[in-house]
Amino acid sequence: MISQNNKNNKCFSKEYWKYSKYLMTMDIVEETRDWRLKHIRGFDNYMRDHGISTKNLSAINIYNYMESIKNLKPRTRENRAICIRKYIDYLYENHKTKISGKQVLPKIVHNSYSTTPSHYDDEEVINIIKSVDKDDNLSKRDYAILLIFISYGIRLKDLINLSYENIKWNDNKIIIRQKKDNEINEFPLTEEIRYAILDYLKNERFKIKLPYIFLTNAGRKISPGACYNIVNKYFKKANIKIGTKHHGPHSLRHSLATSLLDDGNGITDISGVLGHNQIETTMIYTRINFKELKKISLEVPTWKN
Repeated sequence: MISQNNKNNKCFSKEYWKYSKYLMTMDIVEETRDWRLKHIRGFDNYMRDHGISTKNLSAINIYNYMESIKNLKPRTRENRAICIRKYIDYLYENHKTKISGKQVLPKIVHNSYSTTPSHYDDEEVINIIKSVDKDDNLSKRDYAILLIFISYGIRLKDLINLSYENIKWNDNKIIIRQKKDNEINEFPLTEEIRYAILDYLKNERFKIKLPYIFLTNAGRKISPGACYNIVNKYFKKANIKIGTKHHGPHSLRHSLATSLLDDGNGITDISGVLGHNQIETTMIYTRINFKELKKISLEVPTWKN
């Protein structure tokens, strides 16, 4: 969400702020709005620094900007191009520029199979859990957080927004409305996770009336950065060989997908657990095991004549 302080920030053009207000009227989730704005800020600053107005914006200006960010990761450049294209289309439709985003930046097809997602095997994941010292400060919170990430593979934003109303104690369920796509996903409340959450709530959680389950030691809602640091802390304590692999909450999500695939679960089942709307997204998570993927990914029904 765009804060009032940011709205008063004069570093961005008036067209940028008009676009931000326009995005607020669209039927898209907050995360998507923030993602779009994040990727056009650099372009907006580039236009200001080079004396480029929307009226005289040209394709060469856009290509020069894309050249200026060539050192960014390929996926970041692709995301930026996608968001800039949408922004320029908005300007074009509102008669602020003579070129459209579609003309200058044709639709980008990202090769989802160009990189391999980071994942860790079952033994490494178990060692992460074992590395939690129950006598440490906030160890009960950290233990519950790790268990939820490892068992459910939920996204970071869904974890930090987990609240009392999401936990159906009598029905043994955790029901989450995903921040990314607003879809509802349901998980079984296992005895292990039930005990871990209750242990934290009763014996360690800051006594304050906030709806969120996980708080900082100052009684505030836990942040994405703090949550990432928690996971990273126990990767180090468990002496996991990280190398060049990612080692945050999302790597635990990948690890769960891989483990489910190794256990013979079908792609549709894994997709349901991860809360994916499209099977293709799940295929990205599970491509690390091509041998098993060939066996079960298609799940073609047998037809009778």
